[in-house]
Amino acid sequence: MIIAIDADSRDTAEADHLLYDLFGVVDQPVVACTHMVSGGDRPHVAVSLMSAADLADAVRAHFADRRVGLAITRPGASEPELSGPSQLVRGAYVAAVEAALGTAGRAVRWPGHEQAHGILPAAELRTRCGIDHLEAVGGVPVTDDTLIDTRDFLRPLRRAGRLTLQLQPAAGNLLIPFESQHQQQCCADH
Repeated sequence: MIIAIDADSRDTAEADHLLYDLFGVVDQPVVACTHMVSGGDRPHVAVSLMSAADLADAVRAHFADRRVGLAITRPGASEPELSGPSQLVRGAYVAAVEAALGTAGRAVRWPGHEQAHGILPAAELRTRCGIDHLEAVGGVPVTDDTLIDTRDFLRPLRRAGRLTLQLQPAAGNLLIPFESQHQQQCCADH
């Protein structure tokens, strides 16, 4: 089952907060991603949850008093169940399609995310943390023995149905995740 929600989140931090709020309601293992939505008045971020369990009633109840777009796809269904304001339903639909195809999305939770602690060799990080592919910016090679400082925070991207973690060089001959947990907004000083 895939449930996609467009609550018109302004950025990934706001979308992450929405997901963490949902994790308190949803007590099943999920793959949860954020998805950029373009078009309309302004770009914004929608979210998706993929689960083997039917979470639709819990999610609907959680958002009963909020203005959100929902796209719910069930296995074997010929089309998704859509509800909410049309401009938000469009964003939820985009997120649902990306989640179903595995072509896009920034993973916030997935099986293995809780194992992302400390400095790990690349091979162990892939095995323990459920990461399919490691990619360093600038073409820096990543071998099984390359040490990666997780900084206890990973945000892999979904591409071609695989979780890909982008990395960058750091001091001490280490690689670190390209996305840090506490990002400074570009141009935040003006």
